[in-house]
Amino acid sequence: MGNVIYSASPVQAFTGFLLAILLLLGLGLFSLGAALLRHNQRRANQIITGVLGIFLLGIGCVLAAFTLISFSSGSRTVSLKFDNKAIANQTCGDNGISTCTFYVLSATTSTHAYDFDVPQSAYDKAHLNVCYKITYYPNKGLFNSSSDSDSYQSISSVSRIETADPSACQ
Repeated sequence: MGNVIYSASPVQAFTGFLLAILLLLGLGLFSLGAALLRHNQRRANQIITGVLGIFLLGIGCVLAAFTLISFSSGSRTVSLKFDNKAIANQTCGDNGISTCTFYVLSATTSTHAYDFDVPQSAYDKAHLNVCYKITYYPNKGLFNSSSDSDSYQSISSVSRIETADPSACQ
């Protein structure tokens, strides 16, 4: 077993998805409740608020299904050498006022290209052209298609990164 540069529990690996699910379901229930309980609103406003609530609940349920499929399919471990490190900035938040920063470690094999979205601590500890064993949860589609056939994978659910024997990356 090599030097561990990042380790997270499965729940920590899916924290972003779990928070998004809770937010969508909470907003959906709140909107639906507001539509049903506020009788002093015009009928059109109640219908629009109710439809919005149902829409948010539906999106939350779909996201929960995708997350459950990815989580229940189990983790996968690959041995790779990172060939690029990048810091990606993206506008986010209300009206795009704030900036979100993503730390991306990239690796390429003869058949696959990987982008791992990792915390800054793992990004800082990772070195290029060093063999690492990465454990992650592959993104699965609604019909549980195999990600083995995908030539590019963007992965945000990384649970472990550790150094590996260089012969594992040949």
